[in-house]
Amino acid sequence: MHPGKVITTTFTNEFGRDADARTEVTAVTPEAVTIQYSSTRGLFARRDILIRDRQSARAYVLGYSARMPTVIPGSTSLGLSSAVLQELRSNGRAAVTLIHSENLDRIECNLVATAVDVRVPLIIEDRILDLPAVQARVNCGSGNRTGTGQFVIANDVNNPILIESTLNFSWEQRPRTNRVTRIVAGFGLQAEMRQALDTLGTYDVYGLLFDFDSATLRPETAQLVREIAVMLQQNPNWTILIAGHTDSVGGAEYNLRLSERRAASVKEALISNGVAASRLQSVGHGMSKPKADNSTIAGRAINRRVEFRRLDR
Repeated sequence: MHPGKVITTTFTNEFGRDADARTEVTAVTPEAVTIQYSSTRGLFARRDILIRDRQSARAYVLGYSARMPTVIPGSTSLGLSSAVLQELRSNGRAAVTLIHSENLDRIECNLVATAVDVRVPLIIEDRILDLPAVQARVNCGSGNRTGTGQFVIANDVNNPILIESTLNFSWEQRPRTNRVTRIVAGFGLQAEMRQALDTLGTYDVYGLLFDFDSATLRPETAQLVREIAVMLQQNPNWTILIAGHTDSVGGAEYNLRLSERRAASVKEALISNGVAASRLQSVGHGMSKPKADNSTIAGRAINRRVEFRRLDR
């Protein structure tokens, strides 16, 4: 964990279908990691995760709320503790407590490893790579409340990020799913994007987030828009087609219109940041050009993208 690291997740729950969240590490001290969380459903929250808890805590906080304390001692967020992962790898099982509500309600659970050498697709910067992970079955019970599900945990004892979780709680009508889809190591993608456009002529951008079911760019993407604008200004001979792509949730016609509006929104944002309008075109492809399986939450996240393609080559 280091300042500037950004983790993007896609989640569903009883309140609705796929939504995106952005978690940024804003500070790291010998005592704590500070993260800022925002979601396309309009939630903003801050949390401080104690370093000692990242090493040995047995509780994991499933979500975020502005009503939750900034510090929840004895718990982790983003990933399980190093001790839990080590126990899962060595013994094949581990006990955890899941904190599942803004009132800090808890349920006791057992993890049972089902695979210790799986590979899961993840967008690192803007490249799709396979990350080593441990897969575990989850069984929970506390009085008349029960839960079952699955965890996929990064196989890194120093940073066991919870890549994917699916949880069915007896008191909720729909399962909770959460999938890390993209990790950015630090600030700035100018060099990588410039190189790809220079050599390949195309580049998929996953960091441009929009409000839920909308073409309005999220305010936390403003820095990325500025970086893209600077990169384009430094290459004045390029003309760019901005293409919007969606997943398959919703009808084809609706997704086509949404992708057109999102591409146009990116174009207008770049114009507002000093890129000449004559150098930019926008188009929407909707759900017609998937890159991954739309039946999975990870696949849908890969398919939701904004493609930049040079027209001057």
